[in-house]
Amino acid sequence: MKNQATNQTKFHAVAKPLALTMLFSAMFALSACSNDEAPQSTAETEKPAAQNAMDVKQPEPKPAPQPTLQQQTEDTAAKAAETISTAKEEVKQEVEKQVAEAAPAGATVYATCVGCHGAKGEGGMGPNLSSQTPADIVAKLKKYKAGEQMGPMTGVMAPMAAGLSEEDMQAVAEYVVTLK
Repeated sequence: MKNQATNQTKFHAVAKPLALTMLFSAMFALSACSNDEAPQSTAETEKPAAQNAMDVKQPEPKPAPQPTLQQQTEDTAAKAAETISTAKEEVKQEVEKQVAEAAPAGATVYATCVGCHGAKGEGGMGPNLSSQTPADIVAKLKKYKAGEQMGPMTGVMAPMAAGLSEEDMQAVAEYVVTLK
């Protein structure tokens, strides 16, 4: 047994240094294979935690609050009402423009003449105006306005012509010839 104890002591005496040598060799081999460079100082290895803005976790963006269905409906209705109001106003202006173009100043003046001269200037109680030129009609209206005796209807025509300006006379004369 003594022989066996001596062998174990020799084994431990050789094995322990051998195990330590193998351990250090493995550590040296692993560190030699690394591509990492050894830090030159401890100041370089200890960087502040928030040195770079990319190192700081950014908060998640919050989505913009979405309007409710009721709000969307109300907004749409308001826009539609505004559009309709604008369209109505544009149509009203267009109609007024067309009416003004369709009824020139001569038509307004001729409205008092229709009773005697007819809707189309064809005559009736008064003479036919549609066959006359605008210059003839203006000349006769000026004579009536001046009070000249033009025939049996001067008493009726003189007061009618008295209220007309020269522009009104020209406008009604040009209008009457379009009634053909």
